[in-house]
Amino acid sequence: MNWRSLADHRPLRRLLTVLSLDIFVKASAVMLLPIYLRLMTQEEYGLFNYILSILYAVAMLLNLGLYIPQSKLYHDYPDHLERGKLITSIHILLVAGLLILVLPVYLFGLDEQIPRLLFRNPIHYDRYRPWILLLLLTSIFAYLLTNFFYTAERIEPVRRYSLWRVAGIHGISILTMCVFRKGDPIRIRLAAMGCTELVLLVAFYRSYIGQGIKSVEPGLLIRCLRLALPLMLASLFSIIVNFGDKFFLEKHADYKVLSVYYLGVACASVVGLLSTSLQNVWLPLFFKERDLSRNLVKTNRLVSRLILTLVLLSFAVTVVVAAGLQLNLIPQRYAAVLSVLPMLLAGQAIYCVALLYSNYLVYFERTSFILWTGLAVSITGIFLDVLLIPSWKIYGAAATLLIANTCYLGIYYFLAMYYKKQRMLIDESAGQPYK
Repeated sequence: MNWRSLADHRPLRRLLTVLSLDIFVKASAVMLLPIYLRLMTQEEYGLFNYILSILYAVAMLLNLGLYIPQSKLYHDYPDHLERGKLITSIHILLVAGLLILVLPVYLFGLDEQIPRLLFRNPIHYDRYRPWILLLLLTSIFAYLLTNFFYTAERIEPVRRYSLWRVAGIHGISILTMCVFRKGDPIRIRLAAMGCTELVLLVAFYRSYIGQGIKSVEPGLLIRCLRLALPLMLASLFSIIVNFGDKFFLEKHADYKVLSVYYLGVACASVVGLLSTSLQNVWLPLFFKERDLSRNLVKTNRLVSRLILTLVLLSFAVTVVVAAGLQLNLIPQRYAAVLSVLPMLLAGQAIYCVALLYSNYLVYFERTSFILWTGLAVSITGIFLDVLLIPSWKIYGAAATLLIANTCYLGIYYFLAMYYKKQRMLIDESAGQPYK
């Protein structure tokens, strides 16, 4: 596709426009890292990010995979009434799930036992408890809201929401940390993030929930669950892979070492954020295309261009981090990040491509295979964590992620091609065109 045809290709232009904005918004968090590294000690930075990793991992699990039926079924129901029922069904399932899974845990104080399992050293959990709960809940609903904006192709609302999030969260976090310099920076930053997310949800969520219809169909609830639950369980295995490295590293290294690893993860997250942004924008276009052969052509074309983009982006991130260390924008105590960054970038890039092929398992409604893939890769990841991290520390953790994400890519690609071939044989035997 040349530049002239690109100008006439509205979906692709929209994808590139939103991607560029989303990457800019999220990459700004990486650009602000030098400020955070000076407002927090190395131990505080390591501990804060470890807490945030746990929080976001649990939030991804507790969204119950409901973003998948929202992305897929929204375009299966072109009627406004049916879409309204879908949105209502998703929220009924989400609220019911949170009442069952979260409310008893906090009412009976069961969450206070979690630090004993996840933290080698005692932490002041009571200071952070209300803010962790607030940030957990707002993160769940913010993810669902963003997914709806992308699914419904509401570009202007998602632009405004993204810009307000980055300006609000980082602006208020930095301001409060500067004003209350004698306070606990971890508590201050968690509170600032949670309160900002809550205010923005109140402002933007009305346009989403207002699309709902006060009507419930048991069949639709069941269909949503059938699509979502395998993804929720797969998220659990994904958490094992993506959090296991931090968990075992925390057991075998201090927070200074952990802070260097988290800085590398934060820098590599520019590539990871590209995968999230691309997935959000690509899913509506992917599920709208009913012709399987055309869908495959579009996906393969996107993958080839994506790989080149990821290589260039990874090189740029490495250069920027090296320059930041050279100019002392990043303190020299974090210099070891340069040696672990290439593996982290490669792991994120591979996972970005793997996500595109995992969509076909949803396309063929074979989401249970995402679950079994997650189980296999998580077992492999735990084995590698136990084997590599005690001796190789951050390098062992990065190697584990790289190998695990490569496994994801290989399995998803094989399954996508297998079910493509099966569909082709079925269509040919029925005397139908290949779709």
